Amino acid sequence: MKRKFIRQGISKKKLEQKWKRPRGIHSKLRLNKAGKRKKPSQGFRSSRKNRKPNVIVVTNAKDLANAKQSIILSSKLGLKKKLELLKLAGESKLKVLNVNNIEEFVKKSKEVLEKRKSEKKKKETDKKKSKEKAVKDAEKGRQKKEEEKSKIETASAKETANDVQQKQDKQIPGYTTPKQK
Repeated sequence: MKRKFIRQGISKKKLEQKWKRPRGIHSKLRLNKAGKRKKPSQGFRSSRKNRKPNVIVVTNAKDLANAKQSIILSSKLGLKKKLELLKLAGESKLKVLNVNNIEEFVKKSKEVLEKRKSEKKKKETDKKKSKEKAVKDAEKGRQKKEEEKSKIETASAKETANDVQQKQDKQIPGYTTPKQK
């Protein structure tokens, strides 16, 4: 049976119902005076039968080698690493406390991994297609611009030749503009 320890001054003030060590200079509870509440100490510890088994938090294969009965997989592990460690734990017949059904978890997580891979491949192919399309559109645009430039150049060359002839026709022989001072 686990004993509950209440903090000092709980009847006088609205305080939480959990234990906190008394720190006051004049505190009778801190000084272990007779007639006051008991403080938690080593003697109140639960029996070995009731305590949790020795559990090791596993983050890699080396930690798994040191485990004897049961393990807990670290929450910081990725899915691939978890699958590896679960496989090794199954081979060494260790109990994994934070995974209820190992086989079901492995099956679901493999499906998730396959789904991720297929989505990634799909994104890559879509990206390649869009890139190729953009390159083709850019080439078509360049060709159109070049054609327009060549049309403009030929048209401007014809216009300049015509303009020169018209100017020559308009000029009066022997007439020049006066020079500026």
